[in-house]
Amino acid sequence: MNWPKQIKGALESWGKYRVEGLFNEVLVVGMGGSGIVGDYLQVLSLTRGSIPVYTVKSHILPSFVDENTLILAVSYSGNTHETLSALRKAIASRAKVVTVSSGGILENEALKHKLLHIPVPSGLQPRASLPAMLYSILGLLDSSGYSLVTGKEAYESLKFLEANTEHAELVAGEIAKWVYEKVIGEERLFVIATHTPLDSLALRGKNEFNENSKLIVNVDIAPEWMHNSIVGYEHPVTRRFFTLEIVDPEDEAGFKLVEFMEKIYSQHDAVAYKLTLRGGNILEKLMYGSLVLGLSSVMLAELRGLNPAETKNITLYKQEASKIFHK
Repeated sequence: MNWPKQIKGALESWGKYRVEGLFNEVLVVGMGGSGIVGDYLQVLSLTRGSIPVYTVKSHILPSFVDENTLILAVSYSGNTHETLSALRKAIASRAKVVTVSSGGILENEALKHKLLHIPVPSGLQPRASLPAMLYSILGLLDSSGYSLVTGKEAYESLKFLEANTEHAELVAGEIAKWVYEKVIGEERLFVIATHTPLDSLALRGKNEFNENSKLIVNVDIAPEWMHNSIVGYEHPVTRRFFTLEIVDPEDEAGFKLVEFMEKIYSQHDAVAYKLTLRGGNILEKLMYGSLVLGLSSVMLAELRGLNPAETKNITLYKQEASKIFHK
């Protein structure tokens, strides 16, 4: 609910950070909620970017990285093992490297190697800090001559989100109730169905329901879904589904693709809820959808009597990761 405040903070620093030079591509290195930032930048770059944006959610740095690559190492905590591993490889390369975090080892590495570091507010849940990280990077790219979103557009998106936060909360409450009744109460398989270029938003939603609500969620993306996954619905093990359909009402082809998906789901015992995105452009639609999905996943956790902030299995993995990536 404080996302507008995060955006305001990023806007106050808009133009403060920049990188010099010409680049052939932008590479965003990050995991989980930080990696989604790269996914959203990639979506924006499809129609608005002058150079491609790639996302790496791994400790492995691509072999094409060279002096013509701008690398953005993003980790809210600054202590993500995979990101730190990739960062050290990036430092050893000839690429230009920028780090983004609320502190941690990532910031220390940036100071040690004299890299540009962009700080974001501390004290947040990493997955809830999406606007702070995303808008900080959008400001950096805009100031550096690789604009995906202008300062004016970022400000307009802030006003849009402020005007639609109450509506997003109402929709989130409806979704949480539907999922609680249909997925939890009736033991249905939870499926998020959407169309390109909303892939990353569906992934963001899956991650939110994974972490906050402690649910397994499947993601179906049209039109690729029509060329493989659709066949799995001919003879599925379970025939009980709940589908959360995310659509852009201005994308006629995408809307019709999801309508066709619904026909396939309806051949089984399926229940559907359609989330129609609001917004005047793709940034506003991504932020509105992210807000709805984030709020609904937290509301669902509360309905289940679970703590959305607690992620026991991630904690177990981090303990093991310190051994896996330790040198």
